[in-house]
Amino acid sequence: MIGYAGRVLYIDLTTGKNHTERLSHETAKKFVGGLGLGMHFWLSKSKPGVDPFSPENPLVLATGPLSGTMFPTGGNGHVFVSKSPATGGVGAAVSHGTFGAELKRAGYDAIVFTGKSEKPVYIWIDDESIQLIDAANLWGKSPGETEDAIKSELGDYYVRVASIGLAGEKQSKIACIINEKTRVAGRGGLGAVMGSKNLKAIAVRGTNDVAISKPGKFFDMVQVFHERMKGPAAQKHRTLGTVQNLLINNSLFCLPTRNFKTSHFLNSDKISAEVLNEHFVAKIIGCNSCAMRCEHEAIVREGPYKDALARMEYDNLWALGPNCGVDRLDSIIKAAERCTFYGLDAQSVGVV
Repeated sequence: MIGYAGRVLYIDLTTGKNHTERLSHETAKKFVGGLGLGMHFWLSKSKPGVDPFSPENPLVLATGPLSGTMFPTGGNGHVFVSKSPATGGVGAAVSHGTFGAELKRAGYDAIVFTGKSEKPVYIWIDDESIQLIDAANLWGKSPGETEDAIKSELGDYYVRVASIGLAGEKQSKIACIINEKTRVAGRGGLGAVMGSKNLKAIAVRGTNDVAISKPGKFFDMVQVFHERMKGPAAQKHRTLGTVQNLLINNSLFCLPTRNFKTSHFLNSDKISAEVLNEHFVAKIIGCNSCAMRCEHEAIVREGPYKDALARMEYDNLWALGPNCGVDRLDSIIKAAERCTFYGLDAQSVGVV
């Protein structure tokens, strides 16, 4: 199928066995995109009333038809779907970066994880080669440390890794799954589901092309979207980042403040996007196929939290800042760094 790899990978963590099945045209058409596929495979492989931490609760990783292509934003996403330990309903956690694109290029539209490994493992997917590798030496490490260790062990810096931290291992209901060290598949606690299966990480390397229908029209569309990215609608993403929403929402009196007791933060000027970018942002990074570059990496250069480093977005800024009554950017950046280190969803932490 054009736009799809056409294969779904099934990995039984209990037995260590895996197999692939063909993704039918009917399924791809009926359940659109990575979220549609993820929901479909989870619902078709799970049982009513299943406990989120049961080996019988599948964890699905899926991509969409644009993943792995040069289409901006849509070409770099992936989604995890499972029963949420936080809500008891179906949980979906979306992330971007390069991990999803790499999975598609490895030749898979989705992975369905079932069962539970007897001991900690990580999955190593190298195109057709699928291996379960002992992760005892990685247990207890942060997602960043895990990623570095796996890349060193495999001898390839360009391997893409999604992993959990201590929060996922201990099955915290607000644990997340992190790829590229700062890209987070956040709400829903799906990192805890991954931890309940003793699955520490997923490492992927893909070398296949993604077929495109009518390449000429597709490239024209890509060019149009890149030009639109240079326009006013995407200006905040290109320059100050999504943190610019803080002052906008504050002026509209819809900024969650002090545990949602109010909707306006008096000291918002101290933690604005302008202050963050002038004094803390050290690097701006873009995802696969996206020229907008909206990921703002901030570092604390002095004071009690010197050298704290975190990716700052509107979400973790308002949750760890105004919602907690905090108006110091160095404290907010440090809190965000701790969340990433432990593999906790920062927005959920701020609300809790």
